[in-house]
Amino acid sequence: MGKENRKKSTANNEITKSMEYLIKLLHSEWERSGKTTAEALVKISDLPAVTKMTADVIMEKQVKIETAEMTFKHAMELSRENYILLRLAKKIRRAQKHTEKNGADKDICIELDREEHRLFAEIMRAQEG
Repeated sequence: MGKENRKKSTANNEITKSMEYLIKLLHSEWERSGKTTAEALVKISDLPAVTKMTADVIMEKQVKIETAEMTFKHAMELSRENYILLRLAKKIRRAQKHTEKNGADKDICIELDREEHRLFAEIMRAQEG
């Protein structure tokens, strides 16, 4: 019985290591932005609010991941959305820095891929509602 338990333990460790590696690969893939499909115009005066809303949504999803009981699939979906939102936040911050460095216009243009655009639109609808 001892050998059988060690075999199960070793198998479980291998499965755990494989899952951790898979998730690491997914995270690195999710950090990459896709092909630009849309542009978002944001007023410079709205940048702090947009940044705060994006951060709030990220935190909300992270709290759900860490505290709510959910399926592995749902946890991975929320994690993926957080990576997309983090990409969006980086793009907003980069645009803001560029604007500060090169002079302020009234609007900034942020290039978004399909996923970023979808989540950005959801955030903006939530603000309006």
